This record gives sequence, structure tokens and C-alpha cells, in this order.
Amino acid sequence: MSAKSNSKEPSRDLEPVWRPWVTPEATIPMNRYRHHVNQKFHLDLKNTRQLQKWSISSPHEFWIDLWSYLKIVPELPNGLTRAYDPAIPIDEIPPFFEGVHVNYAENVLNQPHISPHSIALIGIREGQSLEGEQWTWSELRERVREARSALVRSGIREGDRVAAIISTSIWSVTIFLAAASLGAIFTSIASDFGVEGCASRLELVGPSIVFADSHVTYKGNQRANLDKISSILSRLSHKPLAVLIELQRTPKHSFLTISEFLSRSSKRDRLDFKRLPFSSPLYILYSSGTSGPPKCLVHHHGLILQHQKVGKLHNSLKAGDIVFQYSSPSWVLWNVMVGHLSVGTTLVLYDGSPTFPSPEKMLEIVQRHRVNYWGVSPRYLQQLEIDGAMLKDKYNLGSLRMVQTTGAHLSASQYYWFYKVFPSNIHLTNVAGGTDIATSWVASDPTGPVYPGETQMPALGHDVDVADPSTGQSIRDLGDAGELICRLPFPSMPVFMWGDKDNKTYKESYFQKFDFPCWAQHDWISFNPVTGGSTIHGRSDGILNPQGIRFGSSEVYAITEAFPFNKSIETTLCVGRTRKGLDTDESVFLFVIMREGHHFNATLEKNIRDAIRSGLSARHVPRFVLPVKEIPTTVNGKKVETLVKQVICSGEMPKRISSTVVNSHCLESFRQYYHLELKQSSTRSRL
Repeated sequence: MSAKSNSKEPSRDLEPVWRPWVTPEATIPMNRYRHHVNQKFHLDLKNTRQLQKWSISSPHEFWIDLWSYLKIVPELPNGLTRAYDPAIPIDEIPPFFEGVHVNYAENVLNQPHISPHSIALIGIREGQSLEGEQWTWSELRERVREARSALVRSGIREGDRVAAIISTSIWSVTIFLAAASLGAIFTSIASDFGVEGCASRLELVGPSIVFADSHVTYKGNQRANLDKISSILSRLSHKPLAVLIELQRTPKHSFLTISEFLSRSSKRDRLDFKRLPFSSPLYILYSSGTSGPPKCLVHHHGLILQHQKVGKLHNSLKAGDIVFQYSSPSWVLWNVMVGHLSVGTTLVLYDGSPTFPSPEKMLEIVQRHRVNYWGVSPRYLQQLEIDGAMLKDKYNLGSLRMVQTTGAHLSASQYYWFYKVFPSNIHLTNVAGGTDIATSWVASDPTGPVYPGETQMPALGHDVDVADPSTGQSIRDLGDAGELICRLPFPSMPVFMWGDKDNKTYKESYFQKFDFPCWAQHDWISFNPVTGGSTIHGRSDGILNPQGIRFGSSEVYAITEAFPFNKSIETTLCVGRTRKGLDTDESVFLFVIMREGHHFNATLEKNIRDAIRSGLSARHVPRFVLPVKEIPTTVNGKKVETLVKQVICSGEMPKRISSTVVNSHCLESFRQYYHLELKQSSTRSRL
């Protein structure tokens, strides 16, 4: 019997908002791959859903064939029959493609069918020309060669850590590829990160060299980074070589400049690629955990297989396409974006705020560079919606094929709005993955319809299931919400966590939720048994459970942050409170931040409650709806529900707060809600 759930019954008369428009459909890369599989393995797979099922029922055939189909360099040895040892369960982290050597950077820069004179990178900085700084493939390879030579001549070797405190820029990609080419381990932190956040991460991984931007630009403000860089380096127990990337004139300093660093290179040094075992470390990413030090997730060179799978098949990218993914080097999307470069695309790299001086600035870039693939957040689309422009009449978006969103659930209302103001042929999609796996759990399907509020399909090769949180039994086909798990190994599991002895933290984080081998992502997900699409309702540790009725905060946000409320409400945060020794049931709180010039009042509160009751059910209506001035967020803009829940449940500040939380000071204001009833003279209806 599944856990009690109040997720709404999947609609059986839901109409798609988009269907594939490419004619003939056989030219869609995903369909071409399916036809290839049918022919090679003597199958009759009718659609992508059947292809996905085959990819997890025959995982060894799938991963081995995918390698050769995508033309990963080098070719696999003849006679290989298994991708991993099937006798090793997923919780023992079986290595993939043992004995196979590969280099991620080689597969990015090896583009035999691309003209060396075509553009590889376009770097644009806020407040500067939209033309940006443009590097051809030939120039990119030469810059990577120079940087690689300078690294080697500075004593950097395989396994050394190369760190960058940097913006999304041409240099961020160049330094990464140079480090990867020689087998060094890259790690990046956004240049606007604070001193404590940078120092704590670098102290954990011990880089031999640190590159850093001289300035940070955001929302029209520019500030020098020199004092911050000095402060960060002074806190490190080891003393790495520091290289300053001068973005403009800087006061006198003692750092090596990027020009001086590159002068260490030798023209005699070639751009070589050290092929390493498939599972050799490539880069270190940091979890966005909100308490304690971040987990240092070590990903490997074999990620190229996953990134090309997503780029070429799920996203239909091809050589020469223009990719504009708004991201930060502190977010895994930056890494996935660089993976798109391996397809032979041109990357547009933007340093600055996506909404300054207005959200439409990004559309000017899309139009100017004839972008084919645009990656944004649901939050950004909300800002566009509030502005109310008919964008398809205002901009030439004829080149745009896909708009992909991630980082949060994209509500059904946002899909409907999108197709009112954007051209109807654009494939709008919402995907979900994680820093933990450096790719997507659920992904785009260019061959299938898009249903509002749903992600289209599980990614090829990922045995994604929905587990009853109590029993672990599969409830996916019931349409109920539960724990997102993966039952089979996949080739983007982290190699290990840096500094994690015997993989103790690794196994506790992902493999101890159930008493059977599976990866638990700690997301709350449901699948629509009719459409096959999925919805992520939030983190499973933040699931609301009043009176035993489970639902995710995203279901509430889909109403409170949609039209018409988004005209006056900036954002909302929904959490539950259960106080030890005081409560026998959970009370749901909805905290509301108003837009400038708008005020919270009883009429708005009633409208919110009525809309939730009508759109969801009476059981979803929060007990308390309260205005606040600020809610905690991470450096990537994600709401921090868990810490607010911890504070209102205990009445005390958390003992440890991660430096990923950019405004942890505001948590103090939530302590009052532990004793809220004592301060209220009126009784509100309970869930």
C-alpha cells in the first residue's frame, strides 16, 4: 500500500501545448538513434518511451552502443560486452568501462567537421557590447594550448587541483579545458561568492594554482576583487600560485597576471591530451547543502558520454548551433554547458545579471546571435511574464528551437503563458538533475508532445523510479508521489567525495534510504501514467505532511507565484512546522514577499487561500499566510526551505549554516513563528 498522498489525480484529458514540428520526423536525432538501435539489435521500438525502456532493460548494450554511436574518442576495444560488472550493486559504485582511457577535453576540442575559422565562444559582459569577445575554434585551441603549456611549466601535474574564482566567461572554459587536457582536476567558484564560501571550499580541496577575476559586475555595479582574493588566500593553510584575470585596470598588486602566466608557455609545447582511465577525476563540484561544509563531489572524464547523450539526443544539438545557457561556474549547469561545446556548438557566455537593466536584455542576445538553444530558469520566465510583452512580435526569434528550464518546477500556467508570447514552434521543456550526477534524471524528448507542468521523460539509461517512502515499493505506475530513486548504475555517479574516507558520507548521502540497493536523490516526484511525464514536487526532506497528506511546496508555488499573484508578490516560501512536545500534527506556513509598491492585506490573503483551495484542495490551504521582508536563498537563487523549517520547529538558529546561503541573517526573523499562536488573538483555520 502506498503512502497517503494528496497529489491530484493525473489529468486524462490534458492537451499538449507543443508537438514536434520537424518534417520528416525521421530527421530528429533521437528518432535516428532509435532507428539505428532497431536495425542493429533487430528490435521494433516504436517511440522514444520504448527506447528508454530498452536502455534500462539492456544497459550494457545501450551504453556500449551509445559510445560508438556518439563517436566518443577513442573507440572502445573490440569484443567489449559489458559496461560495468553487473555483480557489483549500485551502492558499491561499480566503475564503468574499466580498461578504457579517455580525455574529456580531447572530445570537446576534437572537431574534425568544424571549420577552424568558425566561432566557438562568444563572451559578453554586462554593460558592454552584445557583439562580445569572439574566439574561433582555432583561437580556442591555441589559447588552451598556451594555458596547458603554462600550467605544465608552472609545475602542475596530473591529479593537481586547478581552481578558478571566476565568472561565466571565455577564460573559465579555457582554463578548464587546459587543466583537463593534462589530467589536472578543475574546480570553479563564482567570482561573486563571499570570502568564507571560497576559502572553505579551497581549503577542502587544496589547489596548486588559483585563477581569479579582478572584478565582479552585477546589476550595473562593478567592484574590485583584489582585497577579497588576498583575504581568501590568507585563510588557506597551503599557498597556491595566484593568477589574476584582469578585466579592467587594477591598482598595483603582487599577483601574477594572466598575460604573465601565459608568457610561461612555450611554442614548442603541443596541445596534447592525456588519456586517462574512464573514472579518473575531471572536476570537483560542491553540493548546495545548506548546513555544514559542502560535499565535494568528484566527477570523472567519462562524463563526456552523458553530456553528449543529452546534447545530441535529448536536446537535438548539432555542430554549428548557437547555445546560450545562463549559468554560473558555481552551478552544475556551467559544466553541462561546456559539454554542449563537445557537439561542435558555439557557446554564448554571459557575465552579469539576467534581469538588468531588464529581463528582455537576454532576448536581445538571443536575437543578435541567432540562438538555437536557450537555457534559463523558471524564475527568469516569471520576470518576463510580469513585464507583459508580446515577445514574438517584438523580437526575431526565428532561430530559436528549444528553451530549456531547470532549477525549479515549471508550472502549467507558465507553459500556457509561454506559448501566448513566444512562437509556437519552440520546444519549451523543463528538466531536472543535480550536482550529484552532473546530468539530468528527467529530460527533454524532441520526438514527443509537451504537457503543461510536466517533464517529458526519464533520461536514456537512467532507471528512474518512484518509491513508497515507507516500503520502497514502486508506486510510479499509480501516479502517486514518492522518493525519486534509481535502481541501476549509471556512468555519471561521482567517483568519490573529496576527503571522504571509505566513501562513508557518499554512501550515507545516497544509498541508506532503503534496505535494498538504489540511489536515492531525495526529491519528491510523480509520474503521470497517461502521458508518461513527471513532476518534481520539491525535496523529500521538505515535503509537507499535515494530517498524513503529503504534498510538495512546488504545488503551492504553482499558484502563489503565477498570474495574477505574481503581479504583486515577489516570491513565496512554504514549509511545515511540527514542534517537539507541542504538536501532534504539522502546521503549514506560507511566507510572502511583496513587490515594491505593493502591500500585504487581508484581501490578498483571502485570495491566496481561495486560489489554493480551488486549484488544489482545502487540505493544501496553509494554516498561516504571513508577509516577510526576506527569505534565505543559496548563491544560485534557490529557496532554502529546510533551514526555515528547522528554525520555526525549534525556535533556535541552526548551529551550522553553509556558506552557500547568501543571506542567512534573515533566519533570525523566523524564530518568532515558533510561538506564533501566543501572539495571535484570532484563530485561523487549520489544515
